[in-house]
Amino acid sequence: MSNKIENKNIEMMKKLIEEKKRKASQGGNSLRPERSIGGTRKAIRNKKTGGLFDK
Repeated sequence: MSNKIENKNIEMMKKLIEEKKRKASQGGNSLRPERSIGGTRKAIRNKKTGGLFDK
């Protein structure tokens, strides 16, 4: 009995995968933005130099 249920689940999964593949191939090239999140920056230099006790 459990074997029958497993086969049913496998068949359902295969159908879902096939549908997804079909949709992906139909849609063609979905428009994706170019990778531009966060631009380049110069390095931040630490301006803290010696204090009262560093002499």
